[in-house]
Amino acid sequence: MSRFDDPADEDAGQREVSAALTIGEGDIEASLRPRSLGEFIGQPRVREQLQLVIEGAKNRGGTPDHILLSGPPGLGKTSLAMIIAAELGSALRVTSGPALERAGDLAAMLSNLVEGDVLFIDEIHRIARPAEEMLYLAMEDFRVDVVVGKGPGATSIPLDVAPFTLVGATTRSGALTGPLRDRFGFTAH
Repeated sequence: MSRFDDPADEDAGQREVSAALTIGEGDIEASLRPRSLGEFIGQPRVREQLQLVIEGAKNRGGTPDHILLSGPPGLGKTSLAMIIAAELGSALRVTSGPALERAGDLAAMLSNLVEGDVLFIDEIHRIARPAEEMLYLAMEDFRVDVVVGKGPGATSIPLDVAPFTLVGATTRSGALTGPLRDRFGFTAH
């Protein structure tokens, strides 16, 4: 028995210790996150600017410009993405840059978006080049060109994508390519 064990605790030696969330812990973690810009603590300038971006989109009846959030870990980039979707009354679709290895991965995700959805790509600086290049057209024109086949017989099939807002998060904004960075209408540091 260690000095930390409670002699009255009969189950102390049989408990499993794990870093994984147990049932209900994910709900607790989610309940601690802010749900609106008003609940988000800190970064008042970013909050005010995002409020203007969101209100402008609502007044226009469209989607806001794509948003890039950059900064060190722990500043609330993921929370802000969740808040943006909630403030817009939109669904949040979440992925990460490393998960988008092929253009087809991104095409599948984009084709499942519904008008007004928010697509959150965490670690966007790690997205594979073919997927990044497909993302350019989706961000600008809300369409993608899917190439079917190889060589001279390959054909390109244009697919429309529902208007969406991309929220990209990065801890390394300098690692983003210029063309990708330039396609974001709003950047918060």
